[in-house]
Amino acid sequence: MGTGLAIICAVRGYPFVAVMSKGNSEERARMMTALGAEVILVDQLPGSAPGQVSGGDLALVEQTAKAVTAERGAYRADQFHREGNWLAHYHGTGPEIWDDSHGAVDAFVDFIGSGGTYAGVARALKERNPLIKCFIVEPKGAAAAAGETITQAEHPIQGGGYAMPNLAFLNNVPVDGYLQVSGDEARQATRLLARSEGIFGGFSSGANVAAALRLLNGDQLGKTIAIVICDSGLKYLSTDLWG
Repeated sequence: MGTGLAIICAVRGYPFVAVMSKGNSEERARMMTALGAEVILVDQLPGSAPGQVSGGDLALVEQTAKAVTAERGAYRADQFHREGNWLAHYHGTGPEIWDDSHGAVDAFVDFIGSGGTYAGVARALKERNPLIKCFIVEPKGAAAAAGETITQAEHPIQGGGYAMPNLAFLNNVPVDGYLQVSGDEARQATRLLARSEGIFGGFSSGANVAAALRLLNGDQLGKTIAIVICDSGLKYLSTDLWG
């Protein structure tokens, strides 16, 4: 989201300030800076591991973002609460998946961050065919949306899985099942995607692939499953994803 906003603001001539946790990969900040954004990095909680952003780390980012918004009289593009988030996927991503598959998609899986992608796509697909199965993907040990006990709030799958149980966009959105993916599974699937398909994705893309493969080896055998490749692997070259 940050890179996308940096691109739009560069083209439109708007000043853009990105507030993010130091736990995120350094390439994210460098890319936004290159696009003309001002990037404010927020320290993680004491004891937090770099590359593993938790809900607590996000709470610190939230405090800083609120302060910056007030100090500068800015408009905040809050991806966790602005309706434009899920509506973009409801009007764009979901119909695109339906059209490009010619309505042949049987299931959709998504690793949730804000929940906007899942909410928008699931609503759009279910309206077109209520039989399409939609699954939420979360990190193993941090499956808050599934109602699981949090045993590992910190994990390497950047871009989501913040162990936040009350994501507003998921209210009243149908869910056919929940899947948990470990960091190692996400890494292996991301690398497989690059080497087998030439698709250079990030951690969350690998989590989606791993979850889809599990379903295809189970009760979705022979079915068509849609996923979203959420990010570029270029943003993770400094992490152990490509180490």
